[in-house]
Amino acid sequence: MKLFVINLDRQPERLKRMESLFDGLGLRFSRVDAVDGQKLSVEEIRRLQSTDASSRELRAGETACFLSHRECWRRIVDEDLPYAAIFEDDLHVGGDAARLLRDGAWVPEEADVVKIETKLQYARVDKAAAGAVDGRALHRLRSKHAGAGGYVVTRKGAEKLLEMSGTFPSPADQFVFNLDQPSAASLAIYQLLPAVCVQDFVVKEPSMIIGLGSDLHDERTGEKLKGLGKLWREIKRPFLQIGGHVARFLSNISSDKKWVFVRFT
Repeated sequence: MKLFVINLDRQPERLKRMESLFDGLGLRFSRVDAVDGQKLSVEEIRRLQSTDASSRELRAGETACFLSHRECWRRIVDEDLPYAAIFEDDLHVGGDAARLLRDGAWVPEEADVVKIETKLQYARVDKAAAGAVDGRALHRLRSKHAGAGGYVVTRKGAEKLLEMSGTFPSPADQFVFNLDQPSAASLAIYQLLPAVCVQDFVVKEPSMIIGLGSDLHDERTGEKLKGLGKLWREIKRPFLQIGGHVARFLSNISSDKKWVFVRFT
């Protein structure tokens, strides 16, 4: 399987880390020169912005990130690849990832996209597994599971993504993995359980955190709640968590879908 790693010219230390990580797994990847949001003009961003009523205005970093992922989709089509894995450069990758990534014969024939990453959150999937690879199961994804740090795209999936993304109605991860959006809803998306990669800013285990940060994450969360807003959020948190557990339990026993916490190993 061909592997693409998206990397900014001004982030050479991230590239070196990914080279070391993949070398340790006995894998090689092709670097994709990431589009730099700092170099995009306001006019370029506006030109790429979808005018659909449901779209939202994208920031410079989100637009650049989308363009970078779109370049990977284009290469899959232009190189006539049956599938390829796309990675951002701030990942932790499981130690057994090599077996998974050397050969994509395990990718379901009907799949457009397979998410091999986790945001360490719950996702809704079909109860019945669609396949398995090296002790990990593949389930059809049925809910939003954001993040585009690591995923596999088939050729037909790349063609669909390119066709739908002449302009951008949302950030790349929402466009591909938020099933409330028409773009993602039109794709056959599968989730690997447990996931084989996770972005550094998502990790909760202190011993794992490298502190790479995320320009895009920082851009999205630049305005933090303060004062009463922050206090109200913290007061609501336990009640929302309990409500979520109850809703997931009821959903699990009443349908052929289930909510699972997507682990990383």
